[in-house]
Amino acid sequence: MCVKINIKTTQYDNNGNKDIIKISSTGKLYEKNGDIYILYKEEETGISNTIKVSDNQVSIKRFGNINSNMVFKNGEKNITKYRMQQGIFLIETYTNNLHINIYKNKSMKIYIDYNIKIKDIFEGRNEVDIEINI
Repeated sequence: MCVKINIKTTQYDNNGNKDIIKISSTGKLYEKNGDIYILYKEEETGISNTIKVSDNQVSIKRFGNINSNMVFKNGEKNITKYRMQQGIFLIETYTNNLHINIYKNKSMKIYIDYNIKIKDIFEGRNEVDIEINI
């Protein structure tokens, strides 16, 4: 089924700086083996994304100029490879807070608050608000 996707990411670095990134797109939603998948393409970058919503867990896979698979589960650390044109970076995340609200019509709201560390490059905290509307 076709869906409208709105994502707002607020990034905080350790110096107190704040950056907000907003993405709006359309995509597809389907269910498989009890999980919900949302597929969409970022218009500006051409990067394809898959959001997988499972019981108490969300994973976000990105394909294109950037390749990564970030997994979020309350209170858990995850290490992933982030492939960019400049090379491969290891990214460590720790999920502080994950809320998943799925409504009867499959619309949903997802909130992810996580710490992020890219070795010797960046350390900070991100808040991601995802809205999926049918």
